[in-house]
Amino acid sequence: MFNGLSFLTFFPTLLIGATLMLGSVTVQANTEQEVDFAVFSMNGDLPPLTKSKTRMLYKGKTKKINGSIKIILVDLPEHSLHRDEFYTMLLGKSVTQMNGYWASLSFSGKGKPPEELSSDDIKDIIEWLNANPNGIAYAPINAVPENANILITVLQGE
Repeated sequence: MFNGLSFLTFFPTLLIGATLMLGSVTVQANTEQEVDFAVFSMNGDLPPLTKSKTRMLYKGKTKKINGSIKIILVDLPEHSLHRDEFYTMLLGKSVTQMNGYWASLSFSGKGKPPEELSSDDIKDIIEWLNANPNGIAYAPINAVPENANILITVLQGE
């Protein structure tokens, strides 16, 4: 049956193949829904960021802006699609790659990853920022409140 394959060996292979095909369709659909992001704070005194400085912050290369203002970064939950999109757009890295990067920095004592929120709800992000005056977060630009201090926008294709 099936050129020497029994049904019991053929069916799992077929199931795995179908799952992989559906997975690639899902990834494609998510990619088409990419959004622009804002890196922002609720502290109006923080200055605008350059893309280079933003990359340095999110790679743990610096923790200060303007040479003296120590900032704290917050990250969306690992399972958040927005987190993956943000890191891909800003750094060209996946969440898995960034986790490995941060693990090596932490292990060597050279840095620690941003604090991770349990939710990517904008209310939780704002609450965290209000509790951390020098905190910086990112979110889809259309979710950022009008009273936020947008430090830089990260746009698709840049």
